[in-house]
Amino acid sequence: MAKNSSLIHSATILCVVTLVGITSAAAQSPAPSPGKKSGEVFKNLKVLNNVPSDLLLPSMEFITSSLGVHCEYCHVEKAFEKDDKKPKQTAREMMRMVHEINSTTFQGKQEVTCYSCHRGSPRPLTVPVIAKVPPRLVSDAVAEDPAAAAGQPSPSDIISKYIAARAGTSELSALTSLEERGTFESDSRGFPAELYVTRSGRSATVIHLPGADRVTAFDGTSGWLSSPGRPARPLSQAEVDAIRLNADLQFGVDLNAVFPEIKFGGFAKVGAADAVMLSGRRPGLPPVELYFDKNSGLLVRTVYYSPSALGMNPTQTDYSDYRRIGPVKVSFRWTSSTPTGRFNIQLVSARANANIPEEVFTRRERK
Repeated sequence: MAKNSSLIHSATILCVVTLVGITSAAAQSPAPSPGKKSGEVFKNLKVLNNVPSDLLLPSMEFITSSLGVHCEYCHVEKAFEKDDKKPKQTAREMMRMVHEINSTTFQGKQEVTCYSCHRGSPRPLTVPVIAKVPPRLVSDAVAEDPAAAAGQPSPSDIISKYIAARAGTSELSALTSLEERGTFESDSRGFPAELYVTRSGRSATVIHLPGADRVTAFDGTSGWLSSPGRPARPLSQAEVDAIRLNADLQFGVDLNAVFPEIKFGGFAKVGAADAVMLSGRRPGLPPVELYFDKNSGLLVRTVYYSPSALGMNPTQTDYSDYRRIGPVKVSFRWTSSTPTGRFNIQLVSARANANIPEEVFTRRERK
């Protein structure tokens, strides 16, 4: 498999979103384990007991996105297990209702979610709203015959143009590592950040917060995440998949090996740029949307969908400020957006084919 730094940034972002998006809940909860059920790890569960424990916090994130609320809307701060708040009781009833609808009407498929009715509001919407842009569902079919429409590029043409825009096949294939340094920006605050990736599929992100670091690392087989005041925990299956998908340097060269099915998804606007979208699909996994600048050919946006017990959590990442580092072009700025917030990473320097110390990918705690 072969990929580039921009998609590696996406995997980094998915893990950082886990850190930033549900910090309050994570700080008050035990570390989840992929091998245990939620009822074995968390206290006082009534509905999601049998859900894998590493999907529980993403499920809570899905609820906050769907209702436009924060954790404290349902939970008692610093005592999440308590049942003092009525919205928590209501949420349990609604989860049972949604499960019943999907089980009896849709043969167990996850067709109805919290967002089906709430659409970002604590109270379900009963009157249709007029959308600013035509809605598009994740499950919408993309073109079966990419060459059918006049002027419509084929996936292979889009990929070839992207490879040429970044460097070329031989130059990308020669890339062995990237070491990047910059600033993680959130809520008008900035913190130093470092990102590392090697050709062998290993990657690490370090965000230097006051007094402690937040570290996400993947050694090519397994990954871990540590945050201030908490022990390191293994990455969830969704986090590992995102990093495994992206922790390689020559994206584009073997894209068809990554996605058995790639289809043209249409034309779009990304900021002021005209873009073309490809939909990459793998059996049993959510699609990944890739947007390329129609003129330059460079990757300008990705959209990932990570699973939870209640629905898909989307993460959109926009790339800009491409600069040449050694033989290849690298995005120096990207913005990650979820339904509950966004943050930026701005690089100040990058080195290609750097000698990255082994400890970057194996150390469990950093100061």
